[in-house]
Amino acid sequence: MSPTYVALDLETTGLNPERDTILEIGAVKFRDDKVLDTWSSLVNPQRPIPYKITQLTGIHQEEVEQAPFLNSIAGSLMRFVQNYPIIGHNVSFDLGFLNRHGLCLNNPSIDTFELASILMPHASRYSLGMLAEALGILFPSRHRALDDALATKDLFLALFQRAIELDMATLQEINRLAAHLDWPLRHVFQDAERAKARTAFTGSIGQQLKAKGVLD
Repeated sequence: MSPTYVALDLETTGLNPERDTILEIGAVKFRDDKVLDTWSSLVNPQRPIPYKITQLTGIHQEEVEQAPFLNSIAGSLMRFVQNYPIIGHNVSFDLGFLNRHGLCLNNPSIDTFELASILMPHASRYSLGMLAEALGILFPSRHRALDDALATKDLFLALFQRAIELDMATLQEINRLAAHLDWPLRHVFQDAERAKARTAFTGSIGQQLKAKGVLD
């Protein structure tokens, strides 16, 4: 069975986890291209939202003043994420914010930014929006946590397909070099090699059956 992942995204009051805080969390649980469940919540930051953040996200002060505090929803988020690998675009940013504010997720993590830098080396930019456009991913609403998490899920699936399309010798060499490394993307390329092997095997069997007239 294919693995289950959780794509995660945060909206925050700024970029520094030491002085900024979380405004919104979105998460998508998925297996292959099927969304199994979603989780999202605004978070009361207990401070004014900077004007530029409201302009960027569309999140207004009156909305978050009615939202729950992070500590009151932490348990719900932990139960949703469980031990599944977490996927994020610049995932260390999201996990760093959560950790700084008391929610430590020690799950394996996969960074679509890093994955894209390997599989799309000639991309002009590596923002979530630009990569989505380059890959034809629908992404109409941006800078809201759940929408960004859904786009991150789609980006991961598109990049994984690109990994499968590498020739088998390249995949095997990547996996040989990464075999003894503590590299989060190692499992992605191992899964890609297994998926390619399955495809090659079923394709070969199918061709043989066609040749024998078993398949139309």
